[in-house]
Amino acid sequence: MEYVVMDLEWNQSATRYRAERNGIVLTGEIIQIGAVRVDEDMEILEQYSEIIKPECYQKMNRNVTELTDITNEMIAGGRPFAAVIGEFLDWCGDRPFLTWSENDIIMIEDNMLFHGLPIDRLPRCFDMQLLFDDQITQEDRSFALSYAMWKFDIKPHRSHDALNDAINTVEVIRRLDLSEGFEDYEI
Repeated sequence: MEYVVMDLEWNQSATRYRAERNGIVLTGEIIQIGAVRVDEDMEILEQYSEIIKPECYQKMNRNVTELTDITNEMIAGGRPFAAVIGEFLDWCGDRPFLTWSENDIIMIEDNMLFHGLPIDRLPRCFDMQLLFDDQITQEDRSFALSYAMWKFDIKPHRSHDALNDAINTVEVIRRLDLSEGFEDYEI
């Protein structure tokens, strides 16, 4: 079976302003999608990375730029969300998403609904952060991807780049028991 390991970066308002449309208050607007398609052995088969031109939060929040190195110039040259998400979901097919935390799947759902796009094309999503906690830390709390990499002594690719974080997540998943994790996974 193949999977898509996905990560997102998003911009947010530097003020209290929050865009609202279709009953969704947009707390973060996706500006980068990074993903890798992997086989059952977590071997990377293909990569996907795209910068998105935001519609609502068009000026980069200074803190987000510091974290991601994504600039105003980069997002100005990006493509619209609807075009990118359509292309991305076509690329994914029906392969399940593996993400580090549920935040990415919540963000992609909110952005799609905000733009009036149906979320029924999204595949099943598994939160690898939960599997890491269940199998490694057993502390019933969330750990940053950087902590998991430190715990496994993995030299990370630069963090807070969506494609790099997807690749970093693959490195952690390689050290987990996916079949056991999926058996115990609660929806």
